[in-house]
Amino acid sequence: MTIQPFSLDYMLQSRTRTSDSGHMYFYETDYSRSDAPVSISFIPGYTTEWIIGYNDDNSLSEFICVGCCKALSTFELKPFDHYFCIRFDESGCFFNYGADPKTYPVNMADQIFTYTPKEGSGESGLIQSFLSSSSFEERISLFIDFLDNFKVFCPVPENIALINKAVFSGADTVYELSEQTGYSVRHINRLYKDVYGFGPKDLIKYVRFQNVLKTIIAAPDHDNSFFIAGTGYSDQAHFQREFKSFTGMTPKQFINNILAR
Repeated sequence: MTIQPFSLDYMLQSRTRTSDSGHMYFYETDYSRSDAPVSISFIPGYTTEWIIGYNDDNSLSEFICVGCCKALSTFELKPFDHYFCIRFDESGCFFNYGADPKTYPVNMADQIFTYTPKEGSGESGLIQSFLSSSSFEERISLFIDFLDNFKVFCPVPENIALINKAVFSGADTVYELSEQTGYSVRHINRLYKDVYGFGPKDLIKYVRFQNVLKTIIAAPDHDNSFFIAGTGYSDQAHFQREFKSFTGMTPKQFINNILAR
């Protein structure tokens, strides 16, 4: 799986630990509570995010689900002591029991849902378990148990999974995807629109961009030519235009933010 590095821990600028398990990545961020909301940004991408906010000394909590988005979006989180954040990969989404197995990420695309747990609900039980847990690893285990007991995983179709594998293996045009999988370009475009709400060209673009971001975060002291070498960008101008449209800032501004942390 390819992690999207422009993530919650970067935007919240707080202490973070990460672990990966199955179809998801985990982040837990401690935030010093104040009356001010926490502003967070999401770059365009194929991932679905869950954010679980909760406090140590009261029962207030909130679940936020952010679907994959085609444009830079911002959201203001309510202030909580903790945010347990999950980034799912491209292989599917979790929904409530009883959901149609063909419920795909497109059903949440470009949308943000919020839910305040009701007393006695599975979500409320998860929060109570988090409060009595002693480690991040234990909270991961508790969350997986919550998914097993209260949610159902709806995977993307096998043909989409096959095409995704080609994208993550380095295919950088829809024609390459067609050659590698035997599906026509028109069919591939229709499949992606039906499952994700965006086209295969977009997935290729998202994966390419996120891989470059991962390089930037790991080695911010290099220049743009280093970051984009072998990635498929036609030139630095192409990279800078896409970077600004995805993040709302230039590569230099982004790097300066990293170095200032």
